[in-house]
Amino acid sequence: MSLSREAWAVIRRVHNELNVALWAVGVAGMVYLLLHIPEMQDARARADAQLAQQISNENKLYCEKWGMPAGTHEHVICTMDLVRIRQETEERIADAMNF
Repeated sequence: MSLSREAWAVIRRVHNELNVALWAVGVAGMVYLLLHIPEMQDARARADAQLAQQISNENKLYCEKWGMPAGTHEHVICTMDLVRIRQETEERIADAMNF
C-alpha cells in the first residue's frame, strides 16, 4: 500500500511545520532562560542570605540558652563549635549520598 502524492505532500508540510514550531519553542525557551538567569541568581542569593541569617540566629539563641551571652568569648567559641558541627554533618550527608 503506497501513499498518494497528495498524502506525501501533506506529510511533508506537517513535518516542516512541526520542525519550525519546535525550533521556535526551543529559541523562545533559550531567550526566556537568558532573560531570567539574573532573576534566578538574585533569588538564589537572597535564599542563601536568608538561610545564613537563620543559622546565625539559631546559633545565637542556642549559645545564649546555655549561658553564653552574645559578645562574650564563650559565645564566639560556642558559635564556632556549632558551625563546625554543621559542616561535619553536611559532609557526612554528602558522603552518604555519594556511595
